[in-house]
Amino acid sequence: CRDQLGVHPWNEKVVNCLYQNCNAIFRLVCFPWGGGGSTFFAKWGQDIPNSMEVHAIRLAGRESRLDELFASDMHQVVDEIACALLPIIQGENFAFFGHRYLTSVFNFFYCCCCF
Repeated sequence: CRDQLGVHPWNEKVVNCLYQNCNAIFRLVCFPWGGGGSTFFAKWGQDIPNSMEVHAIRLAGRESRLDELFASDMHQVVDEIACALLPIIQGENFAFFGHRYLTSVFNFFYCCCCF
C-alpha cells in the first residue's frame, strides 16, 4: 500500500496518517491550528467512512519533531509540505481542511503547486 501511494519514511515525519486505507477514494489533508499538532486530526481516520483516508500535517518543533527548530520561513514550510504531500495526493481526489494560521499555509501551498 505505501509503495503504491508513493509514501516514503521521510513523508511520515511531516504527514501523519494513523489509519491507512489502500482502498480510499478520497484523501482529507488536515492542517492543525497554530501551536497544534497532527494527532487530533489523524485520529479522525478511525471514525470516518472506509472510502476516506485522513492525512494530518506535523510541523517541525511539534510532537515527534520536537527536536527540530520551528520554521521561520513560509516558503520552507510550504516546500516541506509539498514534497511530502504531492506523492500522496497527486492524481487523487482530496480536500484540504485548515484551522486558522495554517489555512494561509495551505492556500499558499495550493497557489504555488497548482497554478
